[in-house]
Amino acid sequence: MASKIHVKKDDKVVVITGKDAGSQGQVVKTDPKSGRVFVSGVNMVKKHQKAQGQNKPAGIVEKEGSIDASNVMLVCPKCGKATRVGHRVEANGAKFRVCKKCGADIDQIKKAKEE
Repeated sequence: MASKIHVKKDDKVVVITGKDAGSQGQVVKTDPKSGRVFVSGVNMVKKHQKAQGQNKPAGIVEKEGSIDASNVMLVCPKCGKATRVGHRVEANGAKFRVCKKCGADIDQIKKAKEE
C-alpha cells in the first residue's frame, strides 16, 4: 500500500512504541511503498553474512531494521519535543512543514512560484 510518510531522510525522530520506545535517532532511509523507515541505532538486527572474496570476510553483521512510520514522531528542531507535522502554504506557493506544538517551520517542501 503506497502512502505518504510524515518523516524524511535525515529527520531526527523518537520511537513512540515497540521494544525501542523512547530512543531517538536520524532517519537513514524511507520506504514509502511499504510505509516503513530505517532509524540509526534503532531495531538493530543481526545478519549472517557470507564471505564476498578477500575484501568482505564472513561474519555476523549488525544493521538497522525497518520500523513502521506510524511508530515514530518527528522531533522539532526548535523546541526539541516530539510533535506531529502540519503544513502551511503561503500565497506565493511556497509550502512548509510546521511543528504543531510551537508553530516553527521545520523545512520547506516546495519552492515559491517565479513570476
